[in-house]
Order: sequence, then structure tokens, then C-alpha cells
Amino acid sequence: MLTSPFAISSIHILSSSLNRHAQHGGVDKPTIDIGRSGVLARSGSEPGAGDSTLARAPLLDAALRGSSIAPLLVPCEGKDGLARFLSALFAYVKTGAGVNNADEAYGTFKAFLAVHVELQKLYGTSDAQGYAFPFLNQLILAICRTLVSISHVAANASTKPIRDHASPRGIKDATRQAIEKTMQVSSAHMDSAEWGRQGQDGVGDIMWAVGNILWRLYAQATELSKTFGSLQPSEKARLESRGYMIPRTDVAETYYWRGRLGVVLLDMRGAKWWLDKAWAMCPENAWQQRRAILIRLVPVNLLLGYLPSPALLQQYDLPYAPFIHAFRTGNVAAWRHLIHEHRAWLRARSLWLLLFERGEILVWRNLFRKALSIHYQLNPSAPKNRVETQVFLSAARAAFAGTGEVEDGVLGMPDIVCVVSSLVDQLQQAVDGKIHKVTYATSIYPYIADRADE
Repeated sequence: MLTSPFAISSIHILSSSLNRHAQHGGVDKPTIDIGRSGVLARSGSEPGAGDSTLARAPLLDAALRGSSIAPLLVPCEGKDGLARFLSALFAYVKTGAGVNNADEAYGTFKAFLAVHVELQKLYGTSDAQGYAFPFLNQLILAICRTLVSISHVAANASTKPIRDHASPRGIKDATRQAIEKTMQVSSAHMDSAEWGRQGQDGVGDIMWAVGNILWRLYAQATELSKTFGSLQPSEKARLESRGYMIPRTDVAETYYWRGRLGVVLLDMRGAKWWLDKAWAMCPENAWQQRRAILIRLVPVNLLLGYLPSPALLQQYDLPYAPFIHAFRTGNVAAWRHLIHEHRAWLRARSLWLLLFERGEILVWRNLFRKALSIHYQLNPSAPKNRVETQVFLSAARAAFAGTGEVEDGVLGMPDIVCVVSSLVDQLQQAVDGKIHKVTYATSIYPYIADRADE
């Protein structure tokens, strides 16, 4: 393994360089747990005594090559890969983590990307027992997070055209692709026995944290959501067996991102499923995180017929009270006005399309429901299974009178028939979906495993 009696100048060099980048680049200062990853042998050094002095010393490029570093290492498995990683690490530190101009920021990004590439190769090394170096979990996670911070600085400084590899888009794509390779290792399929053999560290333990990094880079990553759904062992089995090793906040955040993706795709029931799970797992004292969940969950629940309490809206400072009032009263004009007024805020949170596409027809439904209730109150003897369309037309004309909307004073019977048809079609789709679920659940065709041998 990569453990030696001489821990650690390499990791302290990395830590010092990351901290220096944080001071110059304005990114969060990373914390790296060295754990069992001491690797560099240096005569006369004590564990923990290393710093970045060695890397800052004037060195020829030839001295930083992996072939030059390898003879200095204690013989161990993965020695060549370790030498290449240290070579990339020293080369990055030698660049000075500069961010004074676009070229310097891009050079820093490329140098640190090379550090990730070499560490990723080491992290993905496997043997007959599985992945060889799972204790690198926290180091690879820290590298991924710092790579994102450095890429943001380089992308913001870049002025290259969009098709250039040094453009903001090119930098972000390179960052995403690099971290996706870490995700591939962390989410690799294993049989139950291999998963159960893992000790204190397992490469799959950081899958949720790496997934959250990727979702922060690209919130609409549908393939990433599918990755979690096709794990072997399943996500549920992984959490049941090793959940004690995985921070609950990381798992809750992945639920949040999957629920947020459902909002973007207008999958309200799927969004509710994941956001409810995120809400249940999120710590009660994490006010900001719980508010982020509710910002998406409240509109989804509203369109599904679940209303939040005023106390909840007030506790988390949510601007949904006017929306709820317009929704419940069937005030289509007020609903449109609110969506237009809060357009920028809703679009920034991927909610505008959901409320615009799915919300207005439900407000019409509530308007007609209210009109029907008043109609039966005024006409108790009216048949319960039919009503004249004129009732809905009168209610709609009254609702739009004086609002200045396009329907004000011009609504006719064809308009009402169109709205009613949309409501009937929506109801039919919901009924068909439930029928399909019942059919699949009660199929007369058993699973192959359940068939008796013939």
C-alpha cells in the first residue's frame, strides 16, 4: 500500500498550496484529512514536518518528472502512479496558483487539473480484492472541490470564444468530465460480497458527495440521476449496510437535486417524492437547506392539492401566500400577475415554467369548482350530474371584468369549451395512469422466477 513510516510531505505540500490558492483566489479554504496516505520518504524528515518549501525551491523541470521522483519513494504498490501524481502536484505548486490575468488563471487550472487526473488514476487502481486505495476518499473529494473553485476563477477570467478549449464553457466542460471519472469509480457496480468486504473506507462511500458536486455544475444532469437508480447493489442496500459511514447531509442533498430535476422536467409526483425524502432527512437546524427544499416543494405540493400552513411560510420566509390565495379562489388574473411579477425569481429557481404550464389550468379548475358550488347553493334542486356551460361562462366573465387581461369583455362560449376540454383531458390522463399502475400490480402473468417448473 502507499503507507510508509515517513508520512507526509507530499500531502502537506498539497494542503499548503490549496490554502495559498484560497488566500489568493478567494475560495473556501479546504481541509484535508491526511489519514493513512503518507507516502513520500525523505531522509531526516519527521511525520508531519513537510511543507511547501520543497516545491517552491528552484527546481529544473526534469527534477519534477515522475521518473525522477520514483527512486525517492518507498517501494509500494502503485509506486509509478504515485510518482506521476507527485510530479503533477509539484508542477502545480511551482506555478504559484496565480490568478492575476486570464492566461495565468488558465495555467493554474490546467496544472491543478493534471493533479486530479493523476490522483484519479491512482484512485481507480484495482486488484483482485477490489479498489486498492479507498483511503484516498477524502483526498480525491477535496481535490474535486478545489478543482471546481479554481475552474470558476479561470472561467470568469477567460475571454476566449466559445469553441476554444480555454473558453468559460471549455473550462467548465473539462472540470465536469474530470469529476465524472471520479463518479464512475465511486458508483462502480459490485456484487454483494465485494460490497460487504469493504473495511473502514470504501470507494462507494463518497458517491453522494461527488454527485452533489456534479449537480452543482449542471443541475439538469438527468444521466446522473439514472446512475443512482441503476446502482448495484442498489442505493437502498448501500445505505442500509454502510449508511453509518456516509454523512446524512450528503444523502439529503442528492435527494434535493433529484427533486429539483423533477421540477425542471415538470414531473410533479417524482419531484414531490424526492423533495419529501430530502425534507425528512435534512437536519432541523439547517435552516438554509430546508428553505431551499421548501422553495421547490411548496409549488409542487400546491399543484398536487397540498397546502402549506401560514406558519411554515412565515418561518422560512417564503413568498407563496399570494399564490396560494389566487390558486384557492380561482383568480386567474391574479395568478398571471403574480407569475409575471415574480418572473425573474421563479426562473432563477426553475419554477416559472412549472407554474405557468401546469398551474393556470388548475386555477381555472378552482374557478369552475367555486362557480359550481355557488350554482348549487342558489339552485338546490339542480341536477348534480350536469350543469349548463353558461354557468362557467358567467363566472369567467365576472372573474376577468376590469382586470385588463385579454379575456376582459371578450370571453365567449368557445373559450369556455376549450378550457373544459383541457380539464377533461387532464383528468383522463390521470385516470389512465392509475389504471396502468393497477394493471401492472395485478398482472396475471407471474415473474419468471415465480413460475413452477414444468
